[in-house]
Amino acid sequence: MEQAILTVVVFFLPLFFLPNLTDIYDLGKQVFLIFGLFLVFLLWAVRIILERRIIYKKSRYLLPALLILVAFLASTFINSSNKVQSFVAGTGTGAVLIAVLAGSLVNILGKRKWLFYSLLTSGLVLSLIRVALFLGDFSFPLVFPSLNLAINKSWSPTGSLVTQAVFVLALIPLGFGLLYENLKQGKLAEAGVVFFINTFNLIGLGLSFYLLSNQARPILLPQSTAWAIALEGLKDGRFAALGLGPGQFVNAFTSFKPLSFNLSDYWDLRFGSSSNWYYQLLTEVGIVGLIAYLFLVTKVFKDAIKVFRQPRISYVGLATYLSLIILLVTQLFVPINFFFLALVFVILALAKDEESAAIDFSAVGNFALLFLIIPFVLWGGVLFFAGKSALANYYFLSSLKAANQNDGVKTYNLQIKAIKTDPSSPTYRISYSQTNFALANSLATKQDLTDQDRATISQLIQQAIREAKAAAAVDPRNAAAWENLAGLYLNLINFAEDADQWAVASYQQAISLDPLNPRLRVGLGGLYYSQQNWVQAANLFAQAVSLKNDWANAHYNFANALREAGDLPNAKREYEVTQTLVTIDSNDYQKVSQELEAVKKRLPTPTPEAPTQPETLVTPAPPAEGIEPPLELPNEGPEMNQ
Repeated sequence: MEQAILTVVVFFLPLFFLPNLTDIYDLGKQVFLIFGLFLVFLLWAVRIILERRIIYKKSRYLLPALLILVAFLASTFINSSNKVQSFVAGTGTGAVLIAVLAGSLVNILGKRKWLFYSLLTSGLVLSLIRVALFLGDFSFPLVFPSLNLAINKSWSPTGSLVTQAVFVLALIPLGFGLLYENLKQGKLAEAGVVFFINTFNLIGLGLSFYLLSNQARPILLPQSTAWAIALEGLKDGRFAALGLGPGQFVNAFTSFKPLSFNLSDYWDLRFGSSSNWYYQLLTEVGIVGLIAYLFLVTKVFKDAIKVFRQPRISYVGLATYLSLIILLVTQLFVPINFFFLALVFVILALAKDEESAAIDFSAVGNFALLFLIIPFVLWGGVLFFAGKSALANYYFLSSLKAANQNDGVKTYNLQIKAIKTDPSSPTYRISYSQTNFALANSLATKQDLTDQDRATISQLIQQAIREAKAAAAVDPRNAAAWENLAGLYLNLINFAEDADQWAVASYQQAISLDPLNPRLRVGLGGLYYSQQNWVQAANLFAQAVSLKNDWANAHYNFANALREAGDLPNAKREYEVTQTLVTIDSNDYQKVSQELEAVKKRLPTPTPEAPTQPETLVTPAPPAEGIEPPLELPNEGPEMNQ
């Protein structure tokens, strides 16, 4: 029974998603796989108890898998600024733990042939979806608000079109291996089915590549930027060994990105994943994590060579290794998600079909059953934390839906539930702080405020500040949390004492965590500008210009600050630069032109320069002729410090 359920779980893994979560794909697949694997484990444990023996298979890849897991755990507990979020991240420590559990159960219980066909059939369903979306006469996107789902031509249940393309590509050699084996054994019906599946998978793969190269180009962090971030992290010995922590790439990105990134089209984005899995490992889990993963990769390549050199080649076995190699090589070029990670460990478990062995503990009696306590405790912890994470995510999504319906009270209450369920999430706390401020702002617009209204407004503002501070406290390296706190203080300058000083301090902390972000400089410069501190404002706007010289808004603010500071010539220059960076005949262009003309009128009229005498060109005169014998000069020059 457990083998059949495991086969069904593997089949649905690429297809499953939970629309009741904000993280539909990664968290949804994690929840599905956890509960599916636990059911398989439970049935297996019952069989162990009834039969009083454990049937298992050795695995060549269990040691490297455990080393990878240990590296993730060490990085989480030693270096991560938010340990819980490192566990629940899409490719974090919890994800690696689930993937290792999946690979272990597949290795012990999986029927190799069943699982091969399960994966191929799942790829067929994905390819049929791809063909239907590509050829269907739909009005895109297909939006299902009640399901939190929007579908377009590039949509994929795997979580991304890139992941689907890699998955189907990895299935192609596996399909040909099964086709050859079936033809060799005279199983024409099975060969025909495999041929049909392979054909459709090739069609789906072709459409995926077409979309990726044309209509659905993914926005990926440039490889050069990702490498620069990884190298910068290596300069700190602590981060070099174990990285910044799983799921913490966005913090590494803000701290370590190079200045050249500001020249890209995506300069104002904060990337949560690297350009490829190996760079992400080096950044998040450090050299230790990367070496552990490369140890696994090396073993796979060595085993693939051994299979290829065997006198009697198993074409299915060779095809499995080719599929694995495709997965491992493509990780050099694309980031991965949870499904991609789990798929690697599932196919690893299928790569070598080891013989089963058994441990008979009937002679020991019921005491042997105590060994099952540890796995049950482990599963209990995994189920508990996964359930809490999913429930908090569900509450948060419900709050966003309530906010879209302008139901402030429901939004407020649901976000409280989300925070109480998962207090470690800075995202929930940032949203809750903004909700509190929005409610206070809305209430303040009422006419004839009562004392109760004033008390409520004060309470909401205090809660907004408290939660914004808490968001920065639960993840101190999170620049977005500090930026949110700074923005909140900025909006309270005219209502709360010393809010301007707290805003400055928060902006400075955000800048220290995201030092090359020109937008933060413009934000802090705007604060000084509102206080008529023109010199400080101009200095910050100048820094923003130096960080991104082609940003019109930075030049425009710099020009305004220079104008107010009385530096009209340089203000004129900055207005002229701004003109070159905005669209001609746009409202912005007209606005800048008017302000430029106003500055020109204020400039003093240049006085005509006095005529100058024409220069006479003179060749340097040679030294005068000497005398013989030459004079000896006294040795009375300045003393030299020895």
